[in-house]
Amino acid sequence: MLSRADEVFPDPITVGGFAAVAVDNTALAFNPEPSPAGLAGALVWADRSGLSRLVLFVDDETVVDETVVDATVADVSVGEVHVGALPVDSEPVDGAPEGVAGQLARMAKWFSFPIEVRVVVGASSRIAEAAPFPTALPADDDPELATALAAEGLERVVEQGIVRGEVLGLEVARLVRWPKTNGGDGALHLEAGVGRFDRDASAAMHGPDSGAVSLARAVGMVRAQRFAGAAGHPIARMARDRWLRVAVVDQPELVGAKELASVESTVRRPSVRDLSPAAALGTTSDGVPLMVVCTAGVDLSLVPVAADTRELHSPGAQLKLAVPDRDRLQVVERLAELLVQPAEVVAVPEPWGRA
Repeated sequence: MLSRADEVFPDPITVGGFAAVAVDNTALAFNPEPSPAGLAGALVWADRSGLSRLVLFVDDETVVDETVVDATVADVSVGEVHVGALPVDSEPVDGAPEGVAGQLARMAKWFSFPIEVRVVVGASSRIAEAAPFPTALPADDDPELATALAAEGLERVVEQGIVRGEVLGLEVARLVRWPKTNGGDGALHLEAGVGRFDRDASAAMHGPDSGAVSLARAVGMVRAQRFAGAAGHPIARMARDRWLRVAVVDQPELVGAKELASVESTVRRPSVRDLSPAAALGTTSDGVPLMVVCTAGVDLSLVPVAADTRELHSPGAQLKLAVPDRDRLQVVERLAELLVQPAEVVAVPEPWGRA
């Protein structure tokens, strides 16, 4: 048992990656690695335990929107490290890094279940203020390089100001500026490859003129393994959340939409290997604003990220959560019901499973 003065609390239990205890109809949870999925997990436990309030403690104001430069971490999409004589390149940030606590406090507002996020400070804590939405960044674009992406039939996606080219949701190229401060020429270059190290290797071997050759190689390699009915090749298993988004954008009737277009979510995808809810905005067949957010597998971040993204792009829009039929989980259905503006979970055929 835990005690403080004349108060006695039950011992905490471990639930997933966090510690939790119920006191006076309130769930107290501590997550050492706070995230939207962790917020959802703690909320699920509180709801299933019949409690009426959640207090989520996080360790500190961990920055989630600051440039990371780490040559030891594969596929870090918030920082690029070029080998050899090529420059370090960082994705642009908005100058006001968003802390995890502030992000989660903002996401907590979209649930009808009372949630308070607190930051641990020594032996005490303080309430986390909801952070403002990340500032949208203009695309760092070049018409000639963008034409090269279009010539290969790639989907052009802009996130955090970076122009990317994708094959069925999998990034195979991006436009990267090589800053003069690190030995570059200050210009945008087309870097091709699946993941950071693939791009770095191509750029290091072939130099600034390698874009077209490397792009054709990367596109050919990915298309050979990524298609409807593809087997279990790693390339076919990557970024299925975004592949599902491609499917609903191409066939909006799958989710009862008239039209849809890809939009940026409020969270950054850590790497091409990681799931991260992928959003699209449009209208229903009746012309009502509609946000559709897609994922695949078990992804507890889906509901808080989807609700947060709706509030960024189109507050009050209908919200549909598109998942493969096998991933239509009761826990996701329940989280969707707990939103102030509830969402609908829609099962969508797996585009990678169709021959």
